[in-house]
Amino acid sequence: MKQYLADFGLLFVGIFWGLGFVFVKIGLNTGVDPFYLSAVRFLVGGLILYGIFFRKVGRFTKKDILAGLIVGIFQFFGYAFQTYGAMLTTASKNAFFTSINVIIVPYIFWFLHKKRPDIFAFLASVICVMGVAVISFDRKMNLANLNFGDILTIISAVFFAGQIATNGYFSKKVEPLKLVVMQMFVAGILFVINVFIFSDISKIEKPAGMTLVAIIYLTLFSTAIPTVLQTFCQKYTTSTRASILMSTESLFAPLFAFFILSERLSLRVAAGASLVLFAVLVSETKLGLKKIEE
Repeated sequence: MKQYLADFGLLFVGIFWGLGFVFVKIGLNTGVDPFYLSAVRFLVGGLILYGIFFRKVGRFTKKDILAGLIVGIFQFFGYAFQTYGAMLTTASKNAFFTSINVIIVPYIFWFLHKKRPDIFAFLASVICVMGVAVISFDRKMNLANLNFGDILTIISAVFFAGQIATNGYFSKKVEPLKLVVMQMFVAGILFVINVFIFSDISKIEKPAGMTLVAIIYLTLFSTAIPTVLQTFCQKYTTSTRASILMSTESLFAPLFAFFILSERLSLRVAAGASLVLFAVLVSETKLGLKKIEE
């Protein structure tokens, strides 16, 4: 696969995830339990993918299981903190704070691969986080506007950084489809366990109406398909570039939230989104220079 096709695939992940923030908010607004919502999206998504690709997936080796376990644990904690954060903040802010992971990924990449990312990767990461700051902080650039939901989302960003970095690392060492299915099963099982521990099972009802619509979208278009795209496309690019491209979710989330949830789309949101887009362009700079040299 050409790198530009991989980048294009990761951009689609950002679009799917951006709309996913809206459907998470829709699902939570209907009163669905957050652990139940996440358990269904990962377990059902994993079962669907396994049912489609079971011949290619085949038997899991110890190496496959270990890789899926590590990535799945990061994925579980990332979505757990992010989903609870979404209950207490807006879809737009939830998306922007999640994108903080891009400044963490280069250092995890450095640790895993023993190779320092280029200057464009670090610069793009910093610019991306500046976009997060513009959309979320007040005029004095302090933390006065942070609520508990924002803090939970920031914590989720740390785990998402680990998921992106380890996913990129293991996607080059094990069969990608096995990694996809295993990490989704691990995350799904962990969410099921937490449903029994923290949720009131007696209040969980059969999904219907907008709850069902949200679950269907999140399962297929915000979990199963993006996870496949992410795992396959990360084989042909770096984790740092992948994290920046996928952070375009923070570009699309406010737009979808504006049109679907009628959330306010301010100039600060537009300015912050522009910085995130600029960060994507900076991350492409090295590739462009390389092509010119060739």
